[in-house]
Amino acid sequence: MADLLEVYNDMNKQAEVDELQKERVDTIVKYASAAEEMLEANYGEDYNEEDVAKLAEFLIENDIAAEDDQEKVAEYDQLGRIMARSFLDEVAAAE
Repeated sequence: MADLLEVYNDMNKQAEVDELQKERVDTIVKYASAAEEMLEANYGEDYNEEDVAKLAEFLIENDIAAEDDQEKVAEYDQLGRIMARSFLDEVAAAE
């Protein structure tokens, strides 16, 4: 019985890994398609597979950097609100 449970757990783990890999492939395909469309719009048929891969990699890196920047802005916004609230509380307490 323990063997069946172990096999079942292994199958579930493999299914999770397969799903993650599928999501990654779908993401890469999305970026590669966008890169190819951009190259075709700008250069017609004068590009190759290496150009598509380089542009897709750049687009992925650019989106990651933009996401990081958005997270930083959200953190700074939250810190600013906390500081403003503290300042207003101190002013109110001093009055």
